[in-house]
Amino acid sequence: MKLSIGTFNVQNLTRAGKPIYNESRPLYTTEEYARKRAWIQAQLAKMDADIIGFQEVIEGEALRDCVRGTEMEDWHIAAAKPNGQTPVNAILSRFPIVKTECISKIPFAFEFFDDDAQRERLKSASGQAPAAIPLQIQDFSRDVLKVELEIMKGLSIVVGVVHLKSKRPILPDGLDRDDASLVELAQGSVRSLIRRGVEAAGVRAILSQHIEERPNTPIFLLGDLNDSDTAVTNQAMLGEPPFHRLSPEEKIARWRYVLQNSRDVQARRSMENFYYTYIHNGHYESLDNIFVSNHFADRNTERLGRIIDVRLFNDHLFDQTLSHDRKPRHVSDHGQVVTNIDIFDDRLHGA
Repeated sequence: MKLSIGTFNVQNLTRAGKPIYNESRPLYTTEEYARKRAWIQAQLAKMDADIIGFQEVIEGEALRDCVRGTEMEDWHIAAAKPNGQTPVNAILSRFPIVKTECISKIPFAFEFFDDDAQRERLKSASGQAPAAIPLQIQDFSRDVLKVELEIMKGLSIVVGVVHLKSKRPILPDGLDRDDASLVELAQGSVRSLIRRGVEAAGVRAILSQHIEERPNTPIFLLGDLNDSDTAVTNQAMLGEPPFHRLSPEEKIARWRYVLQNSRDVQARRSMENFYYTYIHNGHYESLDNIFVSNHFADRNTERLGRIIDVRLFNDHLFDQTLSHDRKPRHVSDHGQVVTNIDIFDDRLHGA
């Protein structure tokens, strides 16, 4: 059985005549909205996926507009509490939705403390070890959308759609990004990184809990992660591979919790790597990814299937440092990703 799963940042999808955030002017005219809807429909047709996770859906009805009149019109849609003002995650599925969960709270209280060497140095200087510093980051920037889908009788999967904090610097009130100094911008970028890091650890906690409670249910994590594929935040969500000195039994037990980046599987099979989904100031980045659970890892002798390939739809992206063209308003600034999975029939039938 072939299963195709995609991720699509639609960039501010709302209907014509609707303002977003705190703006007073509508984001799209009737003509601009018609072009955006047509462009999204065309991209969805190219992706040809069974399941698509969306980011930056402002209005749920706008997403329904985009599939109206297509073969996807009667598919199942779930969105993470759209309010018509700010972006949320959503999902479109050919398969029935069994359960939907919107997770807004990060499932732990995060504390910062330094490593032992630095703590000892500060202790010797002040006479006492510095206390841990609690960070008041308790909510995800956008709710994590966790959806269970019934692929066929006897097989359900869980799909998590995420959109982590962007790289945009977090600056003090009243300080505009264009007026900030390089030092202020650096501090603002680190603030964003800290928030994105805590969110990534929160996603990891959600994944680990799912795997602990339902080890036989495959999970797919997808979305706009706002970091490169080798970033610490992405590695935190994927999970650290077992240490090489562990016993084989312990390694097998720990591998259950480690996800695979479908992009890495594709890269290992390709002569060259051209994976990018976003271009900013001449930097080509892979911000949008699809992670799969260990049920589809090549080295898992009991795997349910395998990754066939990963397809990118990024022809609409261009490097503005090399061109005088401007991106049309109706076109997303992100490329789309589709991972094709081969689920082994003998596993489905218990052979």
